[in-house]
Amino acid sequence: MSTLPTIIEIEAVGVRFYSQGDESAFFGWLNKLPFVERYEGRGRTLHISINSLAVDEDGLRDILALFRRYGVELRQLALFDRDEFADWFRDKHAYWYKDVFG
Repeated sequence: MSTLPTIIEIEAVGVRFYSQGDESAFFGWLNKLPFVERYEGRGRTLHISINSLAVDEDGLRDILALFRRYGVELRQLALFDRDEFADWFRDKHAYWYKDVFG
């Protein structure tokens, strides 16, 4: 477990939306996450800037769910493997474990 820089960038590559409402739901959810500083699409990739200091347990659970639902690579969320989350985040029986930690 290491110390993260304050602002980190994660990527959502090739997210597929099945309707306008589906796309609105994705961005609506992303906009409600208080630690998301900004996002910008470049080609097929959405670059998401996150204030790592503002990520709490509920926020990490929300971004895990959002990324899982929309098929975004979960492995990059291993960056949030911090002592404060270790007791539940590293649960080998959790739906995200294999996708995050391999």
